[in-house]
Amino acid sequence: MKTKHNHAFTLIELLVVITIIAILASLAVPAYSGIQKMGNQAKGINNCKQIILSLKQFSKDNNSQYSDSVNNTQTGGIAATANDAFRFLVQEQIVADERIFGCPAGYNPDGNIGVAPGFAMALTPGENHWAMTAGQTDATQGNMPLVYENSATYGWPPQWNADVAGQIKPGRTWPGGEIIIGRNDGSVQVEKLNGKKGTVGPKAMAGGLNSFTQPSQGQPQRVLPAVIAGSTMGGSYNNMQQPGGLPGQPGGLPGGLPGQPGGLPGGLPGQPGGLPGQPGGLPGGLPGNP
Repeated sequence: MKTKHNHAFTLIELLVVITIIAILASLAVPAYSGIQKMGNQAKGINNCKQIILSLKQFSKDNNSQYSDSVNNTQTGGIAATANDAFRFLVQEQIVADERIFGCPAGYNPDGNIGVAPGFAMALTPGENHWAMTAGQTDATQGNMPLVYENSATYGWPPQWNADVAGQIKPGRTWPGGEIIIGRNDGSVQVEKLNGKKGTVGPKAMAGGLNSFTQPSQGQPQRVLPAVIAGSTMGGSYNNMQQPGGLPGQPGGLPGGLPGQPGGLPGGLPGQPGGLPGQPGGLPGGLPGNP
């Protein structure tokens, strides 16, 4: 008579199998997250390179100047934000796909740029991930930071918020306190900041300088921020209020012009209704027209 054997797992064997699976899963999840992070950073690096190449292309026809320093005939002014400067590249038809101004795990355009010649739907608030350093040219020192992930503060050097790492929030870093920086020579890489928590900036170098202050020879530069909130109306967004502006500048352009708390948003000081000294004007209107 044959004996029937029971091949079912015992409780101990089941526990061992479950433990092994749990250990393998705990090892696999961080590995997958790391691979995903590197893949997203690679896409961000590629986008940043394309932006710099587009700025270089623009400079060839504009005396080595980039799009933030040239008067835009569509808006009648100079760019006050990175959105303005990058939209100019679209208006000049150097860039046909605004999605290069996005970044995985960051702010991304929807691909709708509107119609020529104004392309008013290009780079609307929340559709640009990148800040840039104003006033640079194709001849500026090669290691000058030119295009980089939008910061939380706009002094020189700018700083980022590592407490919201990996989140779609203003001034965020990558996990581990890293950001993508593109330089004037076209090189782009992920760089570690001076911390992984709180407000962090570039690491200090010998002599107390850092990767932002060293190429600028200690002279503060102006940062053009990405507009991440504001009106969605068409046209230029160079007057949008920018969260995280410079301290002591409650009104005016992104970050505000100093001493203009009473102006129109981004406007001139002391002009809540009519030109200065013209109380009888139409609201914001011409003097002497009651």
